[in-house]
Amino acid sequence: MKWGKVLIAFSITIILAQDSFSARILAIFPHNGKSHYDVFEPLMNALSKRGHEVHIISFFPKDDPHKNYTDVIIERSGPLFYNSVPIHEFNGVASFDDFFYIHEVGLISCEALYDSKNVARLVERGLKFDLVVTELFNTDCFLGLVHHLGAPFISVSSSALLPTGGLRFAHSHHPAFVPNVFSTYSDKMSYFERFYNTFSTVAMQLMRKYYYDVAAERIARKYFGSAMPPLDEIAKNTSLVLVNTHPSLNRPRPQVPAVIDVGGMHIKDAKKLPSDLESFMNSSTNGVIVFSMGSVLLTHTFPDDKRKMIMEVFSELPQNVVCKWESDSLPNKPDNVKILKWLPQRDILAHPNVVAFVTHGGLLGLSEAAFEAVPIIGIPMYGDQGTNVRAFEASGAGLFLSYSTINKQSFKQALQAVVNDKRYKENAQRMSNAYRERILPPLDTAVYWTEYVLKFGGAKHLQVASVHMPWYQYLLLDVLLGAAVVIFLILYIVYRVARRITTFILPYLTIITVHKKGD
Repeated sequence: MKWGKVLIAFSITIILAQDSFSARILAIFPHNGKSHYDVFEPLMNALSKRGHEVHIISFFPKDDPHKNYTDVIIERSGPLFYNSVPIHEFNGVASFDDFFYIHEVGLISCEALYDSKNVARLVERGLKFDLVVTELFNTDCFLGLVHHLGAPFISVSSSALLPTGGLRFAHSHHPAFVPNVFSTYSDKMSYFERFYNTFSTVAMQLMRKYYYDVAAERIARKYFGSAMPPLDEIAKNTSLVLVNTHPSLNRPRPQVPAVIDVGGMHIKDAKKLPSDLESFMNSSTNGVIVFSMGSVLLTHTFPDDKRKMIMEVFSELPQNVVCKWESDSLPNKPDNVKILKWLPQRDILAHPNVVAFVTHGGLLGLSEAAFEAVPIIGIPMYGDQGTNVRAFEASGAGLFLSYSTINKQSFKQALQAVVNDKRYKENAQRMSNAYRERILPPLDTAVYWTEYVLKFGGAKHLQVASVHMPWYQYLLLDVLLGAAVVIFLILYIVYRVARRITTFILPYLTIITVHKKGD
């Protein structure tokens, strides 16, 4: 069976290689978070290497651009979310604040894109694009440019779809079992959690539609005028979306044909570690714990009490620790802790001596942990990290700890449980097997579907009819109203018939009763 799947994958790869063609593709990635771009860049690289002419609008130019790969740099309009944010800016509680914050950032980024001289020069060149690739995240403002270019377009999402993201595909976001990414819930929720999940999901959808989308449209119309269709109508023409998820990690949910899982497409083959780090890892006979809060947060800005607590726990463990620490020094650093300003995280997690990963719960790091069967302890700080960690925990491959309540006892107990209880490793291995077992690798899947849309000039045949239904039809409110009217009429007819029968029979009943009394 395994060899059969290998043969299928090999055959598809050969077909892709033989059926390659050249197209001009524009990618628009205006979010200023580097971790988002790190998901998309491998796809752009792969497309350019297959002969497509790729232009990428973003804040993150490539260090070594190669043939067919052209960066269109958005002039900087504020800080970039890359190894720059202090821990104290977040309290570790996912909330509406995160939703508001990223959407405000989206509007700022869109203004920066439209004000960019580099983008203006690209548009003025009048290039004809065969396909546009956009990020589906915090704003649709740049869809004005997409419409102006007149090319079919697809989207990519670096996270599970936001509550607002799937509406253009009529993709199910049923709050009974699909957690809002701004919560800390898994797919199995209590009554209170389902109540809050429903309320927050609907509230965010309304806030996006009637506030942020209105503001985004106002920005776009400054550049494209009143002839531009409403942004939400343009959005419904999205051919498909490539989502950085997989049911083995992010939990299963119903999906329409236009939503394609490509979770882990950023994961490359592990490279050899630097010699000093390799030596440290190899000499760690009791195992290695990896500690990192990701590419955005500055780990060295932990409050003193939290830093001291974490290091005390590490000092009491038999394992060695590799820690992302951006400062040159770590006060009272335990002997078993090695600090690095930047971790080759993907390569470290592939080392056989790694026994646990302490993480903030970013989806890129969790995908790498799932791929390498590494159990995790998640300390989410913002955004989708809470739901990511809960999904890992629901698979039995990790534990969730709250940043606001974590203490020495809870942190040490969690580490000892994940390291010493074989069930966590077994569940992580089971998840890894499912995460890896695919007909085609995720990056090849993303390339296939991108070229699929190119070949067909769009993919309207993947669109379900409910995309264009009014909300009351989609929710069957008109059907329920019709059913209510029918039931009311039936009950009313029964009532009227009963009244007539009663009116007809009642005099006879009265006569019979009087006769009986006379007897």
